[in-house]
Parts: sequence; structure tokens; C-alpha cells
Amino acid sequence: MIGLIIDVDSGDLLIQGGALALGETSQQAIEHVIRAGRGEFREVPLIGAEVARMRHGPGSRLWCAAAKDMCRAAGIPVNRVSIEDESTIKVE
Repeated sequence: MIGLIIDVDSGDLLIQGGALALGETSQQAIEHVIRAGRGEFREVPLIGAEVARMRHGPGSRLWCAAAKDMCRAAGIPVNRVSIEDESTIKVE
């Protein structure tokens, strides 16, 4: 997926050579879907994996499957979402 790139450090749009930078944005989109809460995307209010809710303990056993379905609904081909340890989410 090609789109506007966001600067990882600041969260602002990335500017290269005086213009907005374009590039591969699939990883950015996956991050936004996983971090978003339900209702944050007004056009599709059911997308948002709400990873912040898992900070205080293990989430639902079905969270990985739901996150995968949400990424697919956002147009990103995802085969698998898994939780590697307490602080790592792996998306393939």
C-alpha cells in the first residue's frame, strides 16, 4: 500500500526534499489498527484492536484473531497475528 509516510519519532508527516514523502505504508496501517480504539475511525467504527486495554493483564484469547480480521478489513493482507511475550506482538 503506497501512501504518506509518518515520521516514527515525532508522529508528524515525513518531509523529504521539501515535499511530503510517499512510500510503503502497510506497517503504519497495521500499527494504527492495533493501537486504535473502537470508534476512532469514523468511517469504519468497528476497526480498532484496542491493544492498550491489554496493559493490565492478558486480553481475550480471541484477540489475535480479531486483530487479524481488523487488519484485513482495513485492506492489509495479514496471515497471522500472535503475541510473542508480554511486550511483543508479531504480525505476519
